[in-house]
Amino acid sequence: MAVSVRFNDSELGLLKEYASLYNLSISDVIRKATIEMIEDSMDVTILEAAMDHISKDKTKMYTFEEAGKELGFL
Repeated sequence: MAVSVRFNDSELGLLKEYASLYNLSISDVIRKATIEMIEDSMDVTILEAAMDHISKDKTKMYTFEEAGKELGFL
């Protein structure tokens, strides 16, 4: 599927420089950036749901140091 995206001159210049720096096509840069943005958004949604569940569940949270001491690693 083909998609058309319009960029102003400065945006296109930035895309071209980035693509050249990493030896990618402009399409690859746009594709990767879009997928990463969607994945980041999904990660935030999952994290928020987990934190909401934890706060309602009264789950005890431990810092790395507390967990290490509790388990005898530190």
